[in-house]
Amino acid sequence: MTTLPFTYTAALVDDADGQLVGFVLPEIPEDAPHEVREGLARRRIAALEGRCPCGAVVVLPNREQRRRAARTRVSLRIVVEHEGGCPAIERELLEAIRRWRR
Repeated sequence: MTTLPFTYTAALVDDADGQLVGFVLPEIPEDAPHEVREGLARRRIAALEGRCPCGAVVVLPNREQRRRAARTRVSLRIVVEHEGGCPAIERELLEAIRRWRR
């Protein structure tokens, strides 16, 4: 597991049902290489605006899934299927972070 050297902020977003959805988003380190900064920036854009610049759309869990998670006190993980070559793809972003932190 990679320990990520970031400071995090929280954001609340209204979804289509009028429910507030909370996100924990990393700040973008000024000393990070371009690929890390771009990947994190695109993830923030996707979370806050609902769409990544690559065209991938954020699909939030439906109301029942969120209620079940709240009852069982489980956090939901949002998955976004980024287009090939997008620097926000998880495996590519994590590899870029690993190279940077070596």
